[in-house]
Amino acid sequence: MQNGSHSTVQRTYDAALILTAIALPFSNFLMSQGAFLLVLAWAVDRWKNGPLFRGRTWSFWQSQLVLWGVLALFSWHLLSQLWSTDWAYGWRALRIELPLLAFPLILISGRWNQPRGLNVVQHALAVAVVAACAACLWIGYHHEGEMQARDWSPFISHIRFSLLITFIWGWWLHRWMLHKEAVAAIFLTLIGVLGGLFTWKVASLTGAILFPVVALIVFWLANRGRKLVVAMAGAGIAAVAFLGWNLRPVYPDAQDMLKSTAKGELYEHYPERCLRENGHHVWTLIAPTELGEGWAKRSELSIEGIDGRNQELRMTLMRFLTSKGLAKDLDGVSQLSDQEIRWIESGIPTILELEHHGLLRRMEAVQFEVWNMLDGGNPGGHSIVQRFAFLRAAFHIYQNYPVFGVGIGDVRQSFDWAYAELKSPLAPEFRLRAHNQFVTFLLAGGPLNLILWTAILVALAFGGYRPSDRPIQQIALLFVWVLALSCLTEDTLETQAGVTFAGFFIGLLGRRSHSQLS
Repeated sequence: MQNGSHSTVQRTYDAALILTAIALPFSNFLMSQGAFLLVLAWAVDRWKNGPLFRGRTWSFWQSQLVLWGVLALFSWHLLSQLWSTDWAYGWRALRIELPLLAFPLILISGRWNQPRGLNVVQHALAVAVVAACAACLWIGYHHEGEMQARDWSPFISHIRFSLLITFIWGWWLHRWMLHKEAVAAIFLTLIGVLGGLFTWKVASLTGAILFPVVALIVFWLANRGRKLVVAMAGAGIAAVAFLGWNLRPVYPDAQDMLKSTAKGELYEHYPERCLRENGHHVWTLIAPTELGEGWAKRSELSIEGIDGRNQELRMTLMRFLTSKGLAKDLDGVSQLSDQEIRWIESGIPTILELEHHGLLRRMEAVQFEVWNMLDGGNPGGHSIVQRFAFLRAAFHIYQNYPVFGVGIGDVRQSFDWAYAELKSPLAPEFRLRAHNQFVTFLLAGGPLNLILWTAILVALAFGGYRPSDRPIQQIALLFVWVLALSCLTEDTLETQAGVTFAGFFIGLLGRRSHSQLS
């Protein structure tokens, strides 16, 4: 391309890239507008520079491994409609995945300056993330009444937003380590402080895990302080061990249990159950008759009914009493305040929910989920442990469709069938899909589908780079780590925010060229 039209084409691409980057943390609608503007930029590119193949050798196209991988993956998804029965759902799934095809196709085949485009996106996304974090925190702190963790993220899913925050923070950390620029230090600090506070408020385990992982990757890629990297890795292992230690089951000592209440009712104890609240065992010191009598004196709700969150009220009462260090008897109920009775009626199961917030409260909820599962409780509604039920259903599906999968259109109904076949304890509203993008791809299109997706990630991280492209490769490798880790715990490509994030950066980082405008 030597016709002097670079500036017009590049400015159009710049506008599309800026709009899309700004849209990512804010709005699905704006993401669509960014995609449309990018299509317009590609059309201007064709008008100014002619057909795709003009001035490009076959070796250029051979080097575009990421593009060929994306085309192969999308083609296989399209082909899998042939063995799907629910075509309507399949077309809907393909429409959602369209950004995974469109962004790489446009950005890899287009003629634009990749370093300039990446610089534009880095700045635009940083400004957008800082603004979105500030807006979310302002809305949260000025909200009246009870504020649930997810309510702190009103624009897009807090999980998708956590991916954006940690990735752009890592990108600027990498830039600061290489160049020590003042602008990098400013963005690094702003995103770290505001993004970290947001992560705490929304109780995002994804963000909490990715922040140190991203830092570790960047330190390693920048080849700065290998001893520090090893030390950070050791600290991470220690942190995981500490968390595992706090999730271990601790069972009550049967010999130290009281036998009866002050009024003479025999306590019921279950020493084989480990569930605890605020350090106290839930399934000990239970006097069922006194518990019912005491509750009837304090509330008009039946102890055999449900609370405001559609939970068993008896269990909510027992957990709340335990969290206060009180026995589940008449004296225990009598020591509750009127306000605490109202809290229990509304469904608040532990005093810790009122005293602790953010990630601390999230970790306490995870403890409850794990211990409740070990005690034989229903995993439904518990985001961590119910995933084991999701994966069990997924494995059952794969056993029956191991070669080609069920087809992209039948993923949803195949899960319905698997849950019914396995007589899953999950209630219908909790019978969800795999929450693992790798597994979902395996079910939808068989092993070939999973291989194609993995090949795209590998090609993006390692394929076709020249020595001069090392900074871009390092950012691509950082992105692949963030995306791959998110795909282990979520169906990242099943939402517009997730698939736009993936497709946009696969396209931005996926082109290999002999010149910046080839």
